[in-house]
Amino acid sequence: MDIVYSTSDYYSEICGTSLESLLFNNTNISSLNVYIINNDISQENINRLQIIATFYKRSIYFIDKIDLKKITKTNINVGRWNIGTFYRLYLCSLLPMSVEKVIYLDCDTIIRHSLNDIYNFDLGKFSVAGVDDCRSDLYRLNVGMKESMPYINNGFLLINLKKWREEKIEQEFTEFISKYKGDITYMDQGVLNGVLSNKNEIFEIRPIYNSQRIFYDFNFNELLKLRRPTHHLDLNEYNEAINNPTVVHFTPTFISGTRPWNIKDNHKYRDEFLYYKSLTPWKDFPLRKDDRKFLKKIMTMICKLSPRKFVIFVFSYLHSVWYPKKRIKKMNKAFSKGDAYENINCK
Repeated sequence: MDIVYSTSDYYSEICGTSLESLLFNNTNISSLNVYIINNDISQENINRLQIIATFYKRSIYFIDKIDLKKITKTNINVGRWNIGTFYRLYLCSLLPMSVEKVIYLDCDTIIRHSLNDIYNFDLGKFSVAGVDDCRSDLYRLNVGMKESMPYINNGFLLINLKKWREEKIEQEFTEFISKYKGDITYMDQGVLNGVLSNKNEIFEIRPIYNSQRIFYDFNFNELLKLRRPTHHLDLNEYNEAINNPTVVHFTPTFISGTRPWNIKDNHKYRDEFLYYKSLTPWKDFPLRKDDRKFLKKIMTMICKLSPRKFVIFVFSYLHSVWYPKKRIKKMNKAFSKGDAYENINCK
């Protein structure tokens, strides 16, 4: 089994906790190799990550990052994210040719069960598998997709690298980034979906493999009202994802604000996160303060104090209608006729 992470030095402690949970719960795997794309990790933290792998007698490899500006010849707009998220699009070049299938994991995850079943899943004609991101169809239009096509979250990906290499998918990713002038809604996630959905190469898997914070902050009916998905998980899948997930993805939301490594976070699986952290070389590192900007903290406080139905109504419009329409209009204005987003009808 081959696993890939990408992390910066700031997130190395969080990546180490995820790595610990992965190796702790996958001792049944006869061969497990971990590749970490090194986005300026300090030598001290590299040593700590190595200690975890050595304890479980697993191989760990640190991969040098790539110059995306040089490859794409484009200034990529990363917004509040890190440029390292784009590295998962270039795994064909980053990983050895011997790696033909890989699981990509965001470092803000914990793995609670064996990944053996999903790793051995036969992708068939599909080149990637992931969990539906539960968004309105306007986000599909944002990246040139047809309505109702699969749109997945990139925090957990099962990738057929052999197929990616054969089809020169990296080149298509690069062309997509250039076409959109480096300004893609939800960054590399938009690239992944925009390229592979229209090729009919995305397979949706159960949300237990990418159980996101939004599932815990809102019940099933609230989630549907908030995100307005045309195609979505059913109630049984939702319950399974929150009651017994295989992978918990600690994505932030506007109403919770914090994450398990922050003081006073209240995620359902926070204690499990802290347990795995206690097994790592970072066990004595204190929890971090909530370092969000002042206005974001105020927004979270207002949301918690306001009537819940009102909050869902407002953010449903902002997230599922206003923001994606704003993005579409921006691209229509920026691109000449015939390019992406041109003449999209925002209903």
